[in-house]
Amino acid sequence: LSEEIDFILETASGYLSENPTRADILSTFAGIRPLVKAGDAGNTSALSREHTIQISKSGLLTIAGGKWTTYRRMAEDCVNHAATLAGLDERPCVTRELRIHGYHTHAAQFGSLADYGEDALVIEGVIEGRPELGAVLNPALPIRAAQVFWAVRHEMARTVDDVLARRTRALSLNAHAAITMAPAVARLMAAELGHDE
Repeated sequence: LSEEIDFILETASGYLSENPTRADILSTFAGIRPLVKAGDAGNTSALSREHTIQISKSGLLTIAGGKWTTYRRMAEDCVNHAATLAGLDERPCVTRELRIHGYHTHAAQFGSLADYGEDALVIEGVIEGRPELGAVLNPALPIRAAQVFWAVRHEMARTVDDVLARRTRALSLNAHAAITMAPAVARLMAAELGHDE
């Protein structure tokens, strides 16, 4: 909402050396978090941001609520409950030590591909084999054609929005740049997916 933008700009001006204005805003978004309603709480601010686990009479385990930043804790709680339900031997959960796909100790060395971790090496190999995929799609964002290829080939992207909003986050980082990139992204995706104009 407009008043929320004003609040953020006003608050940021208390911390930044130059006061930001609406002209400095590259993108906006609003998120919705699933909250678990308990009792008679009518106001969402009174609802817990934590996850809950419910077990039905049939033994179906359901986890609800939570947030992305606590996904490992949620997984641990869910698996521990499931193991108890199944009567499995108790043992410590290993999720704290598990490295997610793409983990690389020195991912920063991959520059604009750092978010891909170890997969950055494969993407760099794609660019080496097909130099045209090294092209940056918009000078305002360091997103390369190879990232579109990767999103389609390895991350199940099927729409332009999949690539721009959910795989590269271009839409959240700079909405105007994402919009100008959209036709090129569509052409790259069409070629990879075997679609016509």
